[in-house]
Amino acid sequence: MKPVACCLLLFLTNAAFATPRNLEHLYVSGSEYVRLAEWCEGAGFFLKWNNKDRELEVRGPARLNLEVDSRKLEINGVTVLLALPVVNRGGVALISAADVRTTLDPILFPKKTAKRVKTICLDAGHGGKDAGKTVGENYEKKYTLLLARATAEMLRREGFKVVLTRDADEAVELPERPSRAAREGADLFVSLHYNAGEAGLRGVEVFCMTPAGLASSNDAGSQAEQAREPGNEQDDRNALLAFELQKSVTRGLPVEDRGMKRARFEVLRQARQPAVLIEGGFLSNAADAKNIFDGAFRQRMAQAIVSGIQAYQRAIELKTETN
Repeated sequence: MKPVACCLLLFLTNAAFATPRNLEHLYVSGSEYVRLAEWCEGAGFFLKWNNKDRELEVRGPARLNLEVDSRKLEINGVTVLLALPVVNRGGVALISAADVRTTLDPILFPKKTAKRVKTICLDAGHGGKDAGKTVGENYEKKYTLLLARATAEMLRREGFKVVLTRDADEAVELPERPSRAAREGADLFVSLHYNAGEAGLRGVEVFCMTPAGLASSNDAGSQAEQAREPGNEQDDRNALLAFELQKSVTRGLPVEDRGMKRARFEVLRQARQPAVLIEGGFLSNAADAKNIFDGAFRQRMAQAIVSGIQAYQRAIELKTETN
C-alpha cells in the first residue's frame, strides 16, 4: 500500500472512531452531549482553550473555532450554525452528539461514492403572482430567474445537465418544484432566493433540511419533536452541499457570511436528492441590492455556485488508483 493511501486509511479509521455512538454521552438540559476533546482525539484533531475558557480552537485536518454558550461554529473560516450551543462543564467543553452526527461528521468525513453528479435542478424562487420579497419596483422573482439562467449556462458549459423548475415568469407550486426534480432524475436540487429585512441585515446564507428531532436554525436552538421527512433521507449530503456552497460563495465574493443553516422549507422537506436553498443577499440592503441588480456580479455569483457544486463532487468522489 502506498504511503498516501495508508495515511488516508488511518484518517478514515480515526473518523469512524469519532462517531457519537462510540463516545460517552452526557446530558445537558435533556440533550445528549459528548466531550469535544474526546471527539478530537478520535478524529485526529487537537483542542485548546483560548480567551479564559470562552473560546475553543481545534486544529487538525481542518480548522475549527467555537465559543462556549454559542451555536456559532467556523470550519476553515466558514460560518456554520449548530443545532445546540457548545457548553463548558467544569472546564470540559461539550458539544451535542446531534451536531457531531449531523454536522461535523458529514462535512469533515464525507462518505465516498463512485456515482457522479450529472443533473442539477435549479429552482428560481417564486414567479407569476408570487413576486417574493419586494423592495420598491424590484421583485425577488425577477432576480432569482436571472441567477438561475446564468448558473444554468455555466453548469452546461461544465458538462452538467440542467433542469429548471421555471424558465419564465410563471407560477410553480411549491410541491411541484421538488417533484419536477425527481421526475427528471436530478442528482442535486438548488433553490435560489433573495432576502429582505431590516436595513442593517445583509449577506448570504445557505439552508439545508433540518434533521428530525432538531430545531431549525431560526428557532433559538431548542429541541423539536419533528418527524422525518423525505428530505431527511439525504441529511449527510444536504449538510455537505450546503457547506460547500456557503464556502464557495462567501470566499469568492465580497459578501457577509451569515452561515450555513437549517430549515424545514417545503422544497427541502420534499426533495428526494441532496437539496439546499440559497439566500443570495438582501434586497432591502443597499450594498447587497447593488450587487443583486448588477449583471457582472450575478455572473460571479453563478460561478461561485458552480464552483461549490464542483467542490461537493470532489468531496464525495471515490477516486480509483491508476497505474
